[in-house]
Amino acid sequence: MDLQEKVQSVSRWRRGDQRAPHKPLMLLYALSEYKKGHERLFKFESEVDQQVKELLVQFGPSRKAHHPEYPFWRLVNDGFWEIKNGEECIPRKSNTDPKKSELVKFNVMAGFDVSSYLAIESNPSLIERIASKLIQDNFPETVQDELFIKFGFELDTSSKLRDPNFRREVLRAYNYRCAVCGFDLALDTVPVGIEAAHIKWKQFSGPCHVTNGIALCSIHHRAFDKGAFTLDSDMKVKISPSVVGGRLVEKLMWDFDSKMIHLPHNISNRPSIREIEWHIREVFKK
Repeated sequence: MDLQEKVQSVSRWRRGDQRAPHKPLMLLYALSEYKKGHERLFKFESEVDQQVKELLVQFGPSRKAHHPEYPFWRLVNDGFWEIKNGEECIPRKSNTDPKKSELVKFNVMAGFDVSSYLAIESNPSLIERIASKLIQDNFPETVQDELFIKFGFELDTSSKLRDPNFRREVLRAYNYRCAVCGFDLALDTVPVGIEAAHIKWKQFSGPCHVTNGIALCSIHHRAFDKGAFTLDSDMKVKISPSVVGGRLVEKLMWDFDSKMIHLPHNISNRPSIREIEWHIREVFKK
């Protein structure tokens, strides 16, 4: 198994139906730093702890606590990651991971092992391919764009798959208008800025079916995928308490709080409660 295949197997790591992007984000951070010329190993205390925690807060699900030490330590089990100075670390009672304080105390470092590091150092395009697949396998398209820009990677569309029927069926069900704000711009009957959003991400086995879709304008689509709002069981908008901004944000977001969305006339096309519950649990910023 080559390096790209090993990383690909990591990118599909799951904990049941929960989003756990710790390893993909740790790897994206490491790859982006390697692209800038970083040496092979990263110091946990000064180069990983805060940096990866910020990524987990920004791109991970809402959790009471975030643990950058998990991927930093656990990636060693995936066949291409190496830990240095970890021999003295004492595992916790609940699992084999050491406490964060142990990683700091013993100045633990980690990164790609020598052969893997040499592979990407001698072939820079490998970094782009691995990073592109990690991003596409773990995040929806609206978030993918942000990640590519943030890390400075180039998009590889060669493996991108789309269901050509999903967009058409979702937009038709919602009469080609945003379910939140009603935006319905068209040029000679061609919709502009109206998109079909997955409620449960297809990266987490969300079906490309109209009941797992909702028509949203470009702004509300991005906000939905970032967890700025969700829906409740009554199909009403629920705005995240983390949303801030001026008068325009007030009009685009807070004015719709607790308001019912524009639903399809056909009841069988309305959003699945099960998929909404996933979005509340795994995407919405509480």
